[in-house]
Amino acid sequence: MPDLISVQDFISQTQEDLSSPTTSSFTSHMGKCRNTVCSLEEDLDSDRTVLQKMRKAVKAEHTTGQDLISHLEAHIAALEKFSGNYHNSGDEKLSEAFTTFASFSQELLEAIKSLLLSLYHNIRFSLDSLVKGDFKGDFKKPFEKAWKDYESKLAKIEKEKRELAKQYGMVRTEVAGGEIAEEMEKERRMFQLHMCEYLIKVNELKTKKGVDLLQNNIKHCNSQFNFFQKCLKATEKHKQFIEKLTPELQSMKSKQEEEKKQLRSLRDQLKAALQLEPREQNSVRKPVRYSMHQLQGNKQYGTERSGNLLKKSDGLRKVWQKRKCTVRNGYLTISHSTLNRLPVKLNLLTCQVKPNADDKKCFDLISHNRTYHFLAEDEQECNIWISVLSNSKEEALNVAFKQAHDKDGYNMENLTGAIIEEIKHMPGNNMCCDCSTPDPAWLSINLGILICIECSGIHRELGVHHSRIQSLALDKLATSELLLAKNIGNSRFNDIVEANLPNSSSKPTKDSAMTHRKHFIISKYVDRKYVIPRIMRSPVAKLKNLENAVKAKDIFILLQGYAEKMNLSEPVLEFSQEPRETLLHLAVLLSDRTSLHIVDFLVQNSGSLLKQTSRGNTPLHYCSLHNKPECIKLLLRAKANITITNEAGETALDIASLLNHTTCKDLLLQAENNQFNMRAHVEYDWQPGQEEMFESDDELDEKPCVMKKDRFHRPQSCYNLPGPASQPWKNPADFFRGTGPASQDKCHDLYATPHASRSAETASPPTYTSSGPPLPPRNAPRAPSFPPPLPPTSNSAYPVDTTKRAMPPPLTIRHKRTSSEPLPSTPLNHGPSDDSRSFSLPRRCSQEGASPRSLSSQPSELSEDSWQQAASEGMKIPSEPNQNSRENHRTSSRSSESSDDIPPPLPKRGHMNTSFLHRVRALYDCQADHEDELTFVAGEIIIVEGQEDSNWWHGRIEGYPYRKGVFPVSFVYILPE
Repeated sequence: MPDLISVQDFISQTQEDLSSPTTSSFTSHMGKCRNTVCSLEEDLDSDRTVLQKMRKAVKAEHTTGQDLISHLEAHIAALEKFSGNYHNSGDEKLSEAFTTFASFSQELLEAIKSLLLSLYHNIRFSLDSLVKGDFKGDFKKPFEKAWKDYESKLAKIEKEKRELAKQYGMVRTEVAGGEIAEEMEKERRMFQLHMCEYLIKVNELKTKKGVDLLQNNIKHCNSQFNFFQKCLKATEKHKQFIEKLTPELQSMKSKQEEEKKQLRSLRDQLKAALQLEPREQNSVRKPVRYSMHQLQGNKQYGTERSGNLLKKSDGLRKVWQKRKCTVRNGYLTISHSTLNRLPVKLNLLTCQVKPNADDKKCFDLISHNRTYHFLAEDEQECNIWISVLSNSKEEALNVAFKQAHDKDGYNMENLTGAIIEEIKHMPGNNMCCDCSTPDPAWLSINLGILICIECSGIHRELGVHHSRIQSLALDKLATSELLLAKNIGNSRFNDIVEANLPNSSSKPTKDSAMTHRKHFIISKYVDRKYVIPRIMRSPVAKLKNLENAVKAKDIFILLQGYAEKMNLSEPVLEFSQEPRETLLHLAVLLSDRTSLHIVDFLVQNSGSLLKQTSRGNTPLHYCSLHNKPECIKLLLRAKANITITNEAGETALDIASLLNHTTCKDLLLQAENNQFNMRAHVEYDWQPGQEEMFESDDELDEKPCVMKKDRFHRPQSCYNLPGPASQPWKNPADFFRGTGPASQDKCHDLYATPHASRSAETASPPTYTSSGPPLPPRNAPRAPSFPPPLPPTSNSAYPVDTTKRAMPPPLTIRHKRTSSEPLPSTPLNHGPSDDSRSFSLPRRCSQEGASPRSLSSQPSELSEDSWQQAASEGMKIPSEPNQNSRENHRTSSRSSESSDDIPPPLPKRGHMNTSFLHRVRALYDCQADHEDELTFVAGEIIIVEGQEDSNWWHGRIEGYPYRKGVFPVSFVYILPE
């Protein structure tokens, strides 16, 4: 803190300097004087700011009081006039009462006037005098000028003294104050004078803003005491009148009630005499118009405009920036200076246009979260923009009120259009599902595929029990008709239905004849010749897999069962509520906003609409019992029978009415009255892709970047391997084909629905396993590695004795790449059972552009010859791990799981020399769990491009450079150069 000088010290030092200038030490205190003035000026600035706010508040208080007085005067005048009306009609009691209330309000009004007068004279006037008078101006300016004059004169004299000493051969560094006291006396006296005047002004301000202001507050406080005393006196006087008036008013009200009762009785008698029936009088009401009471624009300028405006930024630098602005359809679009950023789009219905009172070329646009300041070229241009904005806002408001009843339909139309656009961009939907004609425009609703117009005609000939065809462009589709198309698509459908296609030449092209198309389509959809059976042959196991697919919300397992011509209407093995439940009953029971496509598939393809449980409940009954209105829409669209009764004699409508499920009841009533809309919209978690638009434009560079979602929280594709005794190998070749019970590849990352839960809440999904060795963790503590299983000695298709060969150890397989990902629990299996086996869906490698997400893989087929060939090329086959290594693996996995809560960052992959490039062959199928991982099938050749760590390499599929990513080293072997 700088040294300061008090007022008393300044007086004493100045008097000493006046009496003896040569011996005075005042010059050494001049710096303290200047510091004191600066400190006092800062305090005065702070006081000035507070006083300005206080003055503004008192001014508003006084203005509000004046408004109150004017309203009270109007109220009193109305009471007096009302009293006069009663006096003229001869009702003296009511006239006197209203006159008394007017007198009481007048007494309160006089007290309020007195209080406001005191507020004006004692508080507002004092604050106005301080802010506009005493505090106005720069008090320090004369003092600063005197200080600069003194400094410049002192520097000049010191320079002359040094020059004089230099002439005599002397060196002089300092000049004593006594030597120049007489020469600097005038400047010093001027400095002292302005310092004294400044201190006098500060003293006056302290008195006015302190003592005087408090005294005025005391005067106003006394006026407030008088105000409350007057009000209390008037209230006590008026209270006596009120106590006397209350019983008289009760008596008058009783008389009026009696008169009203007599008049009503007379009215009823008159109506009966005239035999008039009461009827409603329907008057034509004029439409209510909403008045904004806001700025009205000049209509001649219209509602649309485009041009450039200057916009003030909201960042730290308040600069005017040129922006292109467009007003159209009730929106203002503000472009950015760079083309790679989306423009800001403001809805004018939520904005207010306000002209700037200070600058006629400026106007403000106040939105819900910020205020935009615009500057036009001139005043006329500004008025045009304000008018156009106001007119566009008014037009949008009128359209919104006029078409309010069409709002829901308009929104649904937009949603349907967005869903159709997403469906068109799904893998394989850019060409016909049957003949690969580009840009198909016809949809098979019950299969979820897109086909061309030529193939659609053949589909119609097959009948609606095979394919229900609608046009994407000509028909007005509802969201309920897009459920399967949103969740299946051409690529995934053909991966199942065309898995056994002999060759590509057998499939028709866009130039194929209609006979060829028809033969292929009948073979594909009616005969289903090209489907590879993937579900176990045991009927019990088949039904169990379908039941688990419904619980796991897996549409592609159901599609596989449908393609294999399985009976989807059979009762499930483990019913949830009632015996003889079908898959459709179970799907309805478990349905939510993410699983309606499962219900829709079974409704259209299972033939279960009329199936009843042991209690006679159909799927429609289940919808009413469990309040599933969206499922009711799907069932009614398929023309489900609403008249079927259960064993209690209740229809679905009776149950909905009994349980007070209003929405279900309304839908069933509509169907009963033939009023149900077959193109119904359903509430489904569509999650259409949308880009975020920024409301603010100029400060984006100052905002922190939004981090992407952590990829380590994504669901995994590999789960648990069963124990060696749980599912014996029926066929040694199955171990390498991936079709055996312990080598089932989980394809749900490829085939799963967009929103299917990875855990079935109440039921256990099918057990999916991996056919490869356990994947090493990426950037985590290394656990003991497990080698792949031994190859078989024969490729026999018959069962072998499982006791004569080494069984693969029970491993907890998990595609674990970081130490933060938890390991899944391993279910305990207690014995072999064909019924508990799962199946693997067909996988194919698309030749027209595959990616880790869209690639579907086929079962690996490694024969004995290929293993012998690999062994001859130098591939080492590791031996089976012992029990101790398995225990060490479990311990290491548990320790790595709990070591860190936050996964370490992945190291950057460095570019490797071309000399490091190797060709390796895949030993097993591998399904990617993360975006940067590689999906491949056994037998594919991979070009190694880099090494992420000792367990993970980076490479690409030979011949498919766009299929690249990291892969585990243990899944491949190096080919000789």
